[in-house]
Amino acid sequence: MTTAPPALNGLARSARKPTSRRYFLAGEGLGHAGSCVHGIALPALAVLQLEASAGQAALLSFAATAPALLVALPAGVLIDRYRLRTVMITTDLASASFTLAIPAAALLDALTMPLLYAIALILGSLATLHKAAAMAAVPLLADQERQLHRANAQFTMVITTAGFLGRALGTVLIAVAGPARTLIADAVSLVMSACCASRVRDLPAPDRSPAKRQPIRKEIGEGLTFTLRDPVLRALIVALTATSVGSALTTALLPYHLLTAVETGTTGLGVIMAAGSLGGLAGALIAPRLVRRFGSGPVLAAGFCLHAVAQIPLLLATPGPTWLIVLTLAGSGQYAAATTVGTTQRSVQQWHTPPHLRARVQQTALWLGTGMIPLAVLAAGALATLASVRTVMALGVLVLIVSAGVLWRSPVRHLTARDEGAEL
Repeated sequence: MTTAPPALNGLARSARKPTSRRYFLAGEGLGHAGSCVHGIALPALAVLQLEASAGQAALLSFAATAPALLVALPAGVLIDRYRLRTVMITTDLASASFTLAIPAAALLDALTMPLLYAIALILGSLATLHKAAAMAAVPLLADQERQLHRANAQFTMVITTAGFLGRALGTVLIAVAGPARTLIADAVSLVMSACCASRVRDLPAPDRSPAKRQPIRKEIGEGLTFTLRDPVLRALIVALTATSVGSALTTALLPYHLLTAVETGTTGLGVIMAAGSLGGLAGALIAPRLVRRFGSGPVLAAGFCLHAVAQIPLLLATPGPTWLIVLTLAGSGQYAAATTVGTTQRSVQQWHTPPHLRARVQQTALWLGTGMIPLAVLAAGALATLASVRTVMALGVLVLIVSAGVLWRSPVRHLTARDEGAEL
């Protein structure tokens, strides 16, 4: 039996990539939409059915976000050892199973807050592992190295759109069927996501040779060391971490602030949130074009600055339709800047990192960034009891401005547009 020449195998893989990419993006969109549904349904279930206190609701939110701090770093090593497609399918199906446990418990009148805490923690852990595998798959499904930014932008567009539709669908389903039954839709979407992932090809198998593996702690250390020694990655991740902390301080109490101090009402709150989602979609659409024209560095520097400045109106807003319009526009600009920065910095990370370290560097960035969010949320709640809500939000905006200034003075601002073939 003869085998095809390597060149022909490469052409066959290239021809399959668009189909694999479509299945991948469809599956990620479906899975993320479902996650947004349970992101609304779990708190609603806790408050409406179990009559949870404010402290219990905060603990549920912490359980859902804590895996970003606990699981992100080991996830970078695990997805280097196992097939990405296998990880995505397994996490989707496991998430669907645990999600279905909630309506089953509700049917049996066995639903309790400890059970919700446990399931929220498990779902958050599985989602963190799945996201790590999905983000690692993006550069492998790009047509070529110079198209990394476009591939990341497509991924962000799908996730942003799915998040908007998932939240809208979750709100409607909770009103019609109740929060427990709504989770069945989440489980269905996760199964569909697993089916799509099963059709994804062109994701090479990792080297599973035990002789070449090192202890997990040492492999995590390699990712951390590479990230902190590279001047561009170090400056970028410091800015991202500070931005995560600042954003958490400003947004943790945002709904409370808008409903009480600004008196937007639930309709106004929904309009501002929807505008943010649309702004995020716009940012993902224009990011590759901005990078091709101005370069990665200027786009990142301007994006961090816009993201910080766009949150200043929150500190000044008072009740009235004029401020509602201002906050809607500011929210749209803030999310547009956030997604532009998100897609661009992820591409810069991938360009700057050897392929065998990409997953670990990616997870280091997520651990330092998103892992700080639950801690910052807890800090925001504690500070709000000692000072006013506006004071806490002002502190968050100050952190954002400082992080933007630090990035502006770093080597990141001078990066060129790698999508055009220029060297960083």
